[in-house]
Amino acid sequence: MGFLKKNYMNISIIFLALAVYVILFPVISKVLISIFPTFAICPYLAMTGKPCPLCGGTRYLANLGQALKDPSYLLHPFGYMILFIGFELFFRIFCIIQIKRGKSLDKIIRFDVILHSIAVALFIFYEITFMLFQ
Repeated sequence: MGFLKKNYMNISIIFLALAVYVILFPVISKVLISIFPTFAICPYLAMTGKPCPLCGGTRYLANLGQALKDPSYLLHPFGYMILFIGFELFFRIFCIIQIKRGKSLDKIIRFDVILHSIAVALFIFYEITFMLFQ
């Protein structure tokens, strides 16, 4: 396996693991909070007295089943993040399969870089607007 394919495979595995972690975070956080009660305290909230842009994310993930009853639940900014993470899961599995098959990665990497550049820009926009309108 070439240098590029090997590194891209490692990146895909890391992003896949992160996506699984985010989806399982409500379960993981309950266990961590029972062991470390201070884990539930948002450091930003504790320092500033204001909620951070990600406050409520764990609660949102824990109540994600509500989206089955009311699809508009996904229209919240966290909903878009969850949809992106769901896409990320399938995309990373697709990338790993393509690498294992020995397919060309040029178009996949180009799409990946563009997609994640847009995602980072949107997240920064969300952070800025959250801070401005709080």
